[in-house]
Amino acid sequence: YIWLWFTKWPGEKKQHYERIQELAKEFKIENHSIICRELLGLPQKSDSPIPEKRTEEYYKKRPCVEMVATAAAIMENYIKENR
Repeated sequence: YIWLWFTKWPGEKKQHYERIQELAKEFKIENHSIICRELLGLPQKSDSPIPEKRTEEYYKKRPCVEMVATAAAIMENYIKENR
């Protein structure tokens, strides 16, 4: 669907990318990154193909819910300001 939109209105693609970059910049200002590994405080790269065991402790150290809430708040503000 997005592809059809951009082929119908090619000028929209550039504006869309600019919008996404603006929103990502706001998220990065608040959270110091947009990269999941960095948000989780994980080492730069793990070569192990074995994932961590999914335990209660595993999920306690994951700030994913807070990150989604931050992204939602940024989007909500954007929508309010650009109606």
